[in-house]
Amino acid sequence: MNTFRLLSYPLTATSPVWPGNPPAAQTEPFSAIAKGDDANTTILTLFSHSGTHLDAPKHFNDDGPPAAELPVDAFIFFHPLVVEVPKGPDGMVELADLKPHEAALAGADLLFLRTGWSAQRVANPKLYVEHNPMVHPAAARYLLEQFPKLRGLAIDAPSVGAPSKNAETVETHRLLTGAVKGDGRFIIILEDLRIDSDLGAAARVYAWPLFIEGSDGSPCTIVAEFGDAAS
Repeated sequence: MNTFRLLSYPLTATSPVWPGNPPAAQTEPFSAIAKGDDANTTILTLFSHSGTHLDAPKHFNDDGPPAAELPVDAFIFFHPLVVEVPKGPDGMVELADLKPHEAALAGADLLFLRTGWSAQRVANPKLYVEHNPMVHPAAARYLLEQFPKLRGLAIDAPSVGAPSKNAETVETHRLLTGAVKGDGRFIIILEDLRIDSDLGAAARVYAWPLFIEGSDGSPCTIVAEFGDAAS
């Protein structure tokens, strides 16, 4: 029997978010049975890049597709790989961190970068979003150019960028979203999720965004499936 594991964090009004971003989610009752209405309904207010979310190519690439225009199989991964890259405040995932995993990366379609930073999400939310580790542009370029099977990159931090390193943040995002090379190649970015050490054993990983027309990103439900689904 296959088992499923949720990797997304719940979206709440108090979720830690990138400095300056609005809350990940806000809710407002629209109708309520307690007030005499026939049903309970809710107005949802969401932000495309707060909480567990997906960066579509459109995020840093004006010519890139939004999430709703990607084929549905773009959000299903069959060969995940976890790379342990422990990092502290304002750390960088460097090219040298990835090079030793070159053989495994060649067969992966989803790379999980496990920095250990998620421990700060509850312990120190302010530190979590203001001084998180990020992916160095040279590492992003390496992944984009050297591994054509790689379609997704996930990190257990608020972003593959960092508030303290704006220039590098922009370059890393522009590389991964395909804005630099302009050849149509991009890697979907998954941010602010839980990454367990055994996710490389998953048969499938599903990363479902909301299909909102034109959105450059979306809150994302990420689920790992374990079992014989790939056989």
